[in-house]
Amino acid sequence: MTGFGNVGRGFCRLLQSRKEELSEKYQCEVFIVGISTLSKGALINADGVDIDNAFHMYESQNRFDRGCADYSDCSPVEMIGACGADVFIELSTLSVKDGQPATSYIEEACENNMHVITANKGPVAWNFARLNDIFHKRGLKFLFETTVMDGTPVFNLYEKCLRGNKINRISGILNGTSNFVLLQLEKGAALEEAVKEAQRIGLAEADPSMDIDGIDGAAKICALANILMGADVNPGEVQVQSMRNITKDDLSYAKRNGHRIKYICEAIRNEQTGEVALSVQPRSLKEGDALSTVDGTSAAITLHADLAGELTIIQTNPGILQTAYGVYSDLLTLIECLEDK
Repeated sequence: MTGFGNVGRGFCRLLQSRKEELSEKYQCEVFIVGISTLSKGALINADGVDIDNAFHMYESQNRFDRGCADYSDCSPVEMIGACGADVFIELSTLSVKDGQPATSYIEEACENNMHVITANKGPVAWNFARLNDIFHKRGLKFLFETTVMDGTPVFNLYEKCLRGNKINRISGILNGTSNFVLLQLEKGAALEEAVKEAQRIGLAEADPSMDIDGIDGAAKICALANILMGADVNPGEVQVQSMRNITKDDLSYAKRNGHRIKYICEAIRNEQTGEVALSVQPRSLKEGDALSTVDGTSAAITLHADLAGELTIIQTNPGILQTAYGVYSDLLTLIECLEDK
């Protein structure tokens, strides 16, 4: 795996806690044989990295100890080639500009005959069709449930429960930070105050632009459109409007008219041309609209299917456990696929 931040550590803890389940239900043992980070070093052990020691080093030194027997200065690409793993888990930091270097890591894993699970939305926002094709040709699995709405089974729902449906429209509140900030604005806070509160509770980064300027939302709606609608788009093609210009008057006017303003990501297929138009922008929704009810750090998505109709999934105030679960869920999907073979 590459990345050992909150999600990576959460996944490792989940893996440890479910060891018996993996053995009894799936007759499977899972070992982390390599962990690579960009700034904190790497660990490689073909018999399995000592995860408890990895936690200890990270918590006590904020990096891996160079004196550790498993320590390596190798890059993520070098680790992929050296570790001999069956599965590569990609948890590196998002680059919304081009999906790199995560995409190159995934390609390298494919070249080394590894299945891939990614929580990084960049590769599927920029290169889903190409990556999916090369994995399919090699008979390898490329899984990505965690890229949008953490562990909420959006892609699994479509693949397993919406067979035969064509998705023509996707609408969603896909960024919990911006949704939290909007709620603070409704309560009377200024934007700067709302952002500071989001930063205080660890929700927003020091630079909140990814969230409140719609950059994160653009990557997520591209990922959804590419995977669920067969679009071949990238974040540069999304019409994005920042939420910085929402005023108290806008919110008050909406409330007086029985509406709420929400920051909506949307993908709409043109029935005549087949092209998919994407946007991230504040929208005034009628109270009672499913998305208008979503508050706090919650997220939601509405799928408009040609046969199943309109389906809305709401994820209530997710945390790191839910994100880690999404990775674990993909791992179980992979194990089941391999069992079927």
